[in-house]
Amino acid sequence: MQSNIRKTKILVCISVIALLISNCNRKTDSENQITITINSIDKETKQRRINKFDNVEVRREGIGYLMKTFKKVGEYKTDSTGSVKIKVDSSKICDISVSGLNVLGGDMFYPGHLKDGQEINIEVVSLENR
Repeated sequence: MQSNIRKTKILVCISVIALLISNCNRKTDSENQITITINSIDKETKQRRINKFDNVEVRREGIGYLMKTFKKVGEYKTDSTGSVKIKVDSSKICDISVSGLNVLGGDMFYPGHLKDGQEINIEVVSLENR
């Protein structure tokens, strides 16, 4: 009986040590964080949407069984200049969508495409003209 308990304790200790060692090699989420600026651009005029205060929703790739899932990371509002600065994880697929009063737009970015300090222009299309 004591032999089985010792074997179990040894197995648990080895498993915990192996788990700790495997996690040491991975980058933490904070190391993958970069700051980007998102600009809300009107598709027709190609100008920033100044004083419109659009909503910016950021989703990150999650774990899915048959299809990819995208978990909501955050929701932000553009400032009076039509832009917002946010932090995202550069090691995951990132889906950014911009919505406002009768406008909608978005884009998807894959790992390695976003750089620290990068400005991204998201063009929004008016839903009234459709």
